[in-house]
Amino acid sequence: MKLNKFLITAILSSLKNTPMFFIYLSLYCFQGLFSGAIGVWVYFHGFFLNTFTVVVLILEIYLRNKQIQGIKYSLILRVILWTLYLILLGYQQVYQTSVNFELFLYFFKHIRLLSTDIIGFLYQWKLSQWIVLFIGFYWILNKNRKKIFISLSVVILFFLSFISENEELDVSKYLPVSLSQAKRVKSVLESIHDKPNIVFVLLEGVSRKHLSTQTSKYINFSLLEGAHFWIPMPHTSKSLFTWMTGQSQLNLSRLNIDKSILESSFPVLLHRDHNYQTIMIYTQSIYFEGMESFFPKIFQSVWDKTTLEKEYGSLYSSFSWGMDDRVILSAQKRMIQKTNSPIFVLVGLSQTHSPYFISKNRSESEWKSPSFRYKVALQEEVKVIDSIISYWKEHSSRETVVILSADHGESFGEEGAHAHNYSLYNQETDVPFLLYFVKSGEIYRPKKGSSVDFKTTILGLLDEDKDQVHLDQSKNFFSADYKLNLFSKTWNSEIQKSWITLDKKYIYHSDRDQLLEMDLDDRNRKQVTDVRLKDKLVNQIISGIH
Repeated sequence: MKLNKFLITAILSSLKNTPMFFIYLSLYCFQGLFSGAIGVWVYFHGFFLNTFTVVVLILEIYLRNKQIQGIKYSLILRVILWTLYLILLGYQQVYQTSVNFELFLYFFKHIRLLSTDIIGFLYQWKLSQWIVLFIGFYWILNKNRKKIFISLSVVILFFLSFISENEELDVSKYLPVSLSQAKRVKSVLESIHDKPNIVFVLLEGVSRKHLSTQTSKYINFSLLEGAHFWIPMPHTSKSLFTWMTGQSQLNLSRLNIDKSILESSFPVLLHRDHNYQTIMIYTQSIYFEGMESFFPKIFQSVWDKTTLEKEYGSLYSSFSWGMDDRVILSAQKRMIQKTNSPIFVLVGLSQTHSPYFISKNRSESEWKSPSFRYKVALQEEVKVIDSIISYWKEHSSRETVVILSADHGESFGEEGAHAHNYSLYNQETDVPFLLYFVKSGEIYRPKKGSSVDFKTTILGLLDEDKDQVHLDQSKNFFSADYKLNLFSKTWNSEIQKSWITLDKKYIYHSDRDQLLEMDLDDRNRKQVTDVRLKDKLVNQIISGIH
């Protein structure tokens, strides 16, 4: 009995000398309650956070006692531990997803690439997060004469946080479309004759609404207004896979590749059935998430960041995810040789991937906000697109069709989301899509479409021997009979699931058990409250994903 009382007294005494224990506990208990839904709290407090919290609390008591005994390293470890815990909670809050062991291991596996995203991540922190971080520092360091430094840091970070929170990405300015260009825009395309070259330019992380504010030497992108084109998962490797195969594999976070998928891929069928030479030029690395086991097997030639750096590293700068995209202009001159066969080139750009690379005045822009860097990077990408079009206009006697789209969009605070992967609202899933015929200047832009139907649509348009009676026009997004039916899911997360059908879009928030119905613009939202209807729609979404 005395022993038990002694243990209890010792524990209480330890806790009394460890205010950080209660700060950790408070953060754990209250994170996720800001939405007022208990389901959100349960969602954010998964097995990983629960386990990590228990480990942190035990280590905090142990290290605090060691610090009292005069062991200096315990102070450093407590600061590191507190910072890691705030980063974990901050990640969940900023990106609105629950961290699990798979995501944790994913970060450390690719830390060389992901480390440069830390500045962008910190820019998304709210003022309250910074205050909580430095409150913890205060309690850890207050007996080490660090109060002045801490107070000064709080003031500086208050200022930085204020600037960050009040800076928005303006997407409201649309340039007027000239009458001549408006007349050239068509939504119905019956066929593509004479096997033209096909140059498929995929922007990185550019939504339709972001590109709609831009204009180029050849294309006024405000023409994209009023149209919608979706990808099923806002994640690069999964999206590229869908474009080339027509499969979304929503129930998998990594590519699942077999022989049948390779043999029925878009580049392989172009080469086999239409005698196209197939080339991929990608300013990111394919040695990421298994892409190196896929693209070299479906393209005849592949140049990625690794190859481009060896050839042109002295001429063009690199950053964590990619390269200065102007390297494309040099690479295509080197790779594309004169041939009687038509050419298909997949051009993958990277400057608009976080941390949003800017080639001009790079040193001045590195510490600007993510939204500023993104805007300037996108302007530079438009110039790259112009240069690609000019190259094919000048160097090919064959008609060339430039297909322009993106792997996914990007969030800048909309719906509480940042970057990409964890939102199915239009800023991450509604991407630009158009066909530009270089010689004629004609532009084709479907009213609705998805990357799942891309392969079927383009191959059908190229097949001049097709039997129009038996062709399934419901899968051709350039046909008046096209029927959009797309299921979507967030990457490596169950936080959101979506279904787009006819003129309605549904988003199911798994964390709060909430089903929203809206139009294709994400507007006119209403919550589905009828229990039977909600269960029916949710079951339809889940079965469509699996």
